[in-house]
Amino acid sequence: MMPLIRSSGIFLWSHMKYRFFNANVMISPEQNIFKGELCTDGADIVYVGKKKNEGFIADREIDCNGNLLMSGFCNAHSHAAMSLFRGIADDLPLEKWLFDRIFPMEDHLTEDDVYWGTLLQIAEFVRNGITCFADMYFYPDTIYEAAKKSNLAVALCGGINGESNEKDLRFIRDHVDLYSTMSDRVRYIIGLHAEYTCEENLISDVSDIAAEYGSKTYIHLSETLKEVGDCTVRHNRLTPPQYLHKLGFFENGGLAAHCTYCDKDDLALLKQCGVVPVVNAASNLKLASGVAPVYSMLRSGMKVALGTDGSASNNATSMFREMYLFSCLQKEAMKDASAVSAEEALTAATVNGYEALGFRGGVLKTGNFADIILIDLAAPNMRPLSDVKKNLVYSADSSNVLMTVAGGKIVYENGKYDIGEEISTIYREAEHRRDRLLHEAGFKE
Repeated sequence: MMPLIRSSGIFLWSHMKYRFFNANVMISPEQNIFKGELCTDGADIVYVGKKKNEGFIADREIDCNGNLLMSGFCNAHSHAAMSLFRGIADDLPLEKWLFDRIFPMEDHLTEDDVYWGTLLQIAEFVRNGITCFADMYFYPDTIYEAAKKSNLAVALCGGINGESNEKDLRFIRDHVDLYSTMSDRVRYIIGLHAEYTCEENLISDVSDIAAEYGSKTYIHLSETLKEVGDCTVRHNRLTPPQYLHKLGFFENGGLAAHCTYCDKDDLALLKQCGVVPVVNAASNLKLASGVAPVYSMLRSGMKVALGTDGSASNNATSMFREMYLFSCLQKEAMKDASAVSAEEALTAATVNGYEALGFRGGVLKTGNFADIILIDLAAPNMRPLSDVKKNLVYSADSSNVLMTVAGGKIVYENGKYDIGEEISTIYREAEHRRDRLLHEAGFKE
């Protein structure tokens, strides 16, 4: 482990150079895997190739032993601090899950709760090879503090709801201004929770702010059939995408989580607006919300990203499971085993997520972030090596992640975490805060 340097109360990492050699390298899902090496200098990749990078002097040389170097995953939709709620609202339909269990506990959340809950989720992220995530939750500044300690790239997506008011609108403006120049490892995307939790004046005012800044936007969209039906009743038969379009919400493109019940007209409109659907297959299955029309999205030419949603509804944050479901649910839905290939799933989990959030990653190339994972190809579930890309989607799981590198920092390596706080402390704080929240919400004496 490299030494921490503390500066003004913020943990920083010393500038390191790494050489990863004797590796199988997957630059992107579209390119052939080759034997070679990769070099990093600080936060960036400075070399990828088949030959040795002569003249490069590394602080540490890492023999990959023939294992696979690939881009880290981008989890394009999460509520990280909801890791505190894992296992306490299961086997409930969405309405009861949200209004009877989750909202009552969220009423008692503190900034410290969000900090420790986010770090717990980040520990799971790096164990699963996730190096970049979008997070829509309370206290975004606190989420960023946790992400900064672990060096993960994070897009903070707001999630305001209710009536329009000057306090919330000022909050959005202040955070767009703050994070626009903060770091190239953080973005602030203007976000609202959902059509059904936001009054029209709030959506209109936030749309105006997004237009003023030329900013993309983010929202939960068409997650359930009830949401879509209720929207058409409230808004003269307009579906959620049509209603938001009418108010100018996607004027500069953006991201929409779920899109489970978007029909062909909705998808055409979203594509026209430059919106990237973020599919959360495991969460939608567990809450019986439905299966997103991924095949139709891809065939229409849309770029689709992957998310895990929160640990209260998933309950894991495995991009391996998300990729598997992303592909296999469509095969069943279309009654076509060739529908949605492994390569398309890998692209959604890496390239498309990074691009949608505005980070230079998802592809291993010079100048991109050193967001890298090392995958164990010697494990039984990866042998024989007939097709590594197929194995990644249909066979692999988090146990195959040997190392996770986020912005040039090794944050996970062979069971050891380096994310700013001791893992035992994170576990202890999470258990304590879970108990308190249950008690304060009236679910536990």
